[in-house]
Amino acid sequence: MKEHLGRCAEQLRYAVRHLASSSGTPQEKLTSMYNETRFGSICQDDFLEGSLKNDYLTITGSLTKVSEPRAVANIAAMSDEQARRVIGQICCLSEAVAYALGSRSSA
Repeated sequence: MKEHLGRCAEQLRYAVRHLASSSGTPQEKLTSMYNETRFGSICQDDFLEGSLKNDYLTITGSLTKVSEPRAVANIAAMSDEQARRVIGQICCLSEAVAYALGSRSSA
């Protein structure tokens, strides 16, 4: 599981760097991040049951819907506030995964 968490940490760091360095509206930043990084390759099974998995599922639930599974269409329909909230959730998840990975490696 540590290898999955390590891969997630790397992909999330890349996504956060991409969000921080891109310009445009929050929706444009999210769309670019989703299209240009490997964020979409992270899956819920990469996380142990608990808060990290729940946080990831909250983010993916914001990006994809049963009625519209394409993340880009859902991002375009978000308000600035919704998009900013998802960006914040991605940043927090990245930090939490890095912390969890560090805690596991020192144990």
